[in-house]
Amino acid sequence: MPEVQCYNKSCGVKYDPELNSDGACQHHPGNPVFHDALKGWGCTNGKHSNAKPKAELKPEVKTVKTNNVLPKETIVTPPPKPITNDVIERPSVNEPLTCLPVKTTASYDKGKAAKIDAEKEDGEIKVGTKCRNGGCDEVYANAPCDEHECTHHPGKPVFHDGMKYWSCCQRKTSDFTAFLSQEGCSKGKHLWRQEKEEKTVCRIDWHQTGPNVILSIFAKYANAETSKCEINQVYLKAHINYEGNKQYDLRMNLHGVVDPKLSKVTISGTKIEVTLRKRDAMHWKTIGEIEEDETEEIEKEEKKE
Repeated sequence: MPEVQCYNKSCGVKYDPELNSDGACQHHPGNPVFHDALKGWGCTNGKHSNAKPKAELKPEVKTVKTNNVLPKETIVTPPPKPITNDVIERPSVNEPLTCLPVKTTASYDKGKAAKIDAEKEDGEIKVGTKCRNGGCDEVYANAPCDEHECTHHPGKPVFHDGMKYWSCCQRKTSDFTAFLSQEGCSKGKHLWRQEKEEKTVCRIDWHQTGPNVILSIFAKYANAETSKCEINQVYLKAHINYEGNKQYDLRMNLHGVVDPKLSKVTISGTKIEVTLRKRDAMHWKTIGEIEEDETEEIEKEEKKE
């Protein structure tokens, strides 16, 4: 007799109906069991069965046609938020000025003592004394050459719009070293002794660290009692007395904003250092712009004459 297919769960073998005895088919008559994370079947032994299991009835899905068209969704884009200006307004240059505290170094104290000793000596011109005329680099030698003509600048130094020049000849340059090395435009006598106060030009330089900007004014033996530096948040005004009767005035609009309370002045034997504490942790491209000196007005008056 031909073999037939057994349709019992988990059996599926072909068998001879004449040899289909009890216990010939081991299958799962029920559904799987899931309990306490364990999974199993209820197994049993019986006869093979060639009766196909009834197919499970699936729910009928009906498609309903409609002419209702849903409206397209309209996406509303909100208007952009206005850009707010968060830039902090720069303080005014007309704020009250604060006089910075002054400290001196050991080299300053030593040089000051030597200077006092020199002033106690007689009023003779010392060998090595530099000519006081602007633009002249000759020094006193106590020799006939001291009576030679002096080539110098009789005018005043002028600083305006980044340019540097003498009011007498107006050879303008933006380089400070080139300005100092300009040959004089007039002939006259050497001036070995300056009895009255003399306005001069000092070399300045600057550098910066993370929190500070340091301005260096190169002037020997500055008088710590009469020299002073005043600042507000964006403006600097310095008056330096040095080497007896020499004077140097500096007025500058600072590039950034500083904190006067945390700024200071240190005077050594060769220079004055003004330490300006930055208000904001930012890099300065330049220290600032030097304000026009009063010598510009002197120049105008000389031209009128």
